[in-house]
This record gives sequence, C-alpha cells and structure tokens, in this order.
Amino acid sequence: MVEPKIRVLVISTMFPNPIQPVYAVFVHRRLAHAASHCEYRVLAPIPFFPLSHLLLERYAIRRKIPKEALYGNIPVQYPRFLSIPRLFKPLDGLFLFFTCWWHARKIRKTFPFDLIDSQLAFPDGFAAYLLSRIFKVPFTITLRGHDVNHLPVFPVRRRQITLALKGAARVMAVAEALRKAAVALGCPSKNTETIPNGVDRALFFPGDRSEARELLGLPRSSKVVLTVGHLVERKGHHLVVQALALMVAQSSEELFLAIVGGPGEEGDLRELIEGEVARLGLKSRVRLVGPVANEDLQPWFCAADLFCLASSKEGWANVLLESLACGTPVVATNVWGTPEVICSPALGILVDRTVESIAAGLLEGLKRTWDREELVLYASRFTWEQVGAKVAENYRLALRLR
Repeated sequence: MVEPKIRVLVISTMFPNPIQPVYAVFVHRRLAHAASHCEYRVLAPIPFFPLSHLLLERYAIRRKIPKEALYGNIPVQYPRFLSIPRLFKPLDGLFLFFTCWWHARKIRKTFPFDLIDSQLAFPDGFAAYLLSRIFKVPFTITLRGHDVNHLPVFPVRRRQITLALKGAARVMAVAEALRKAAVALGCPSKNTETIPNGVDRALFFPGDRSEARELLGLPRSSKVVLTVGHLVERKGHHLVVQALALMVAQSSEELFLAIVGGPGEEGDLRELIEGEVARLGLKSRVRLVGPVANEDLQPWFCAADLFCLASSKEGWANVLLESLACGTPVVATNVWGTPEVICSPALGILVDRTVESIAAGLLEGLKRTWDREELVLYASRFTWEQVGAKVAENYRLALRLR
C-alpha cells in the first residue's frame, strides 16, 4: 500500500525568489528532494519596514519581490511582515507569526497541512511554535547557523528560541555543532538529528582547468584562488585580499584571486574590497566577478587551484562540497560546521580567521599535491536525495509523536 504524502506548510524567511534567485537556494533544494515524499506549500515572508528602502539601498530590492511564485511543483507565497530594526528585532517572531497566521488560515481551507516545517529557530521557529498551538499540528525546525550560534546571546531572542526548540517535535541541524548547541539550549536530544546539506553532482563535477580558465578569461599561468559568497563582512573576502598581499610578498608564484558574489542582506562591501585592492597594489591580481547563478559556478571551481572560505560563522557551507565535487581543495576558517565538512587534511586546510593564518594556509595549499579523485569521491557521499529522504523520515517521526 502506497503511503499518502505528508502535507507540509513551510515557514522560511530564507528562500530564493525571482528577484534573488541564488538567495538561500539550499533551502529550496532540501525541500525539492523531499517532495517525492511530501506535498508542500511555502510561506517565505519578506521583512518590511516603512521607508526602509529609502534609508538603506540594499533593502530596495525587496519591493520588487512578487507576491507568489512556483518553484518546480512547490507553490511559494512572499507576504510582507513588519520588522523594526535594532531594538525591536526581538519582535520579529511575533510579527512573523501574525503574518503567517493570516495566510495559513486561508491555505488550510484547500490544503489541510499535517505539519509545519520552519527553516530557522528564529524568527521562523518561534512563529511555527505559536502556529502549531493554533492549528493543532506538530512543527519541526531546521537549524542553519546564526539562529543558535549567534542569536542566543540576546536574552529575549534566546528565550523565544529555547521555547521553540523545546516545543518542536523534531529538530534537524545541518551540522553536528548546531545540534549540540540546540541541546545545550534545552532541546531534548532524542528529538534531534543532524542532516547535512547535499551537493548536486549534475551541476558540480570535475572539468579541464585550462578550458575553464579560457572560458572565464582567467590567467592560464597563474595560481588562482577563488572565493564565493555575498560581499558581506561575515564572508571575509577583504581578509583574503589582504592575505593575497602577504602571499605576493612571500612567494615567487604568479597569484590571482577571483571573488564571486554580490550584495547580501547584511550589506555590500564591494567599495571596501575595491579600496583594499587599490591600496595594496593588487589591481592586476584581483577580479571582482559579481554574482553568479549557482548552476553556473562549476567552471569557476574547476578553474581554481584552491577555494577559500574565510567566514566568521557557518552552519554547513554548501560551497565547500561544491568545490570538492569539482576536484578543488579548500582552505577555510575553522568555525562551527566547517570542520565537519573539511574533516580530513586530505580535503583541505583549516585556518584561523586572521590574515596571517589565511595567507599561510593558502601558500601551503598551493604547494601541496592533492588527490583530486579523493576530493570528488568524498563529496559524492553527500547527495540531496539522501537529505530529502532523511527530512521526510523526520516528518513522519514528528507526526507519530503528536
């Protein structure tokens, strides 16, 4: 007998949209690969504050996001929810709840969901906690990083996160470090599971380095370092630029840095990065590429000798697996979930988040001989199909517990 599909209402403040197609694409991938077991409706609320688009240019793009879209077979709505900056951020969970309740009661008329799945502990998880009590259905939380490794330092948000974690039927973490952080906050360990993100092997695979460099206009004879991520402080592109200056002073190699990424919700450091490049005399050695769609990143990874991720915090960074799947080793800062991905010296080098440590790691990585087949084989162990099956199993466990 065929088991009926679970009807899931997803609450996610991180989800791609037609205006920001690369934003949180990993959330969509996770759901899409569980969709063979489930039927989804997604509420992806957009933070809104009157005149914010005039006060901060990076928020102006939010006005262009449509009210709804279809991602594969998953219908997505993008309602706006009030989000007041700075001192009133602890109210995000309540404001998100009111918006989601308004839309969920309409959705329920034609889609009687069995479960609510939230994609962060806050504000998504707290809103899901309140919604579950109204609609009398269990809810789950997926932990992704800052929701348990940063936000709990704020007392009001810590209490809301703790309440959500204790009330969730299942808590799924993309890294073991995040699962342990949730347990430390009071989440019952028996209700948790670590489910890392996957890598799409149809998009990320080894390729010829020379051909990739010719395609992308990168120097053929240089040692090329690649960084990928939004141009925000957390991703550390500016630190890699400064590290490159140290490397140039210490190495006789021709060195080149390609930075792929655009502005993010946390800001836009392009001017600062360009200023550092000019100040350090690196204009001929650094290229700011701009944003690149996820499905177009493969040749960039293949063209690079090393991939560098200098983040201050990460849950489970998909770019690490994507680089390894293309046969490109990694130099990354030793933060949160990153050592769970780069779990062996054969895969990459973990460094401190200082310019000196990053430079030393990159120089070591460029000298080392890497078994690229081993990198690809390791990455192939993490598939989105496996992720989707585990997510669906956690949904079933959540329903049995109610």
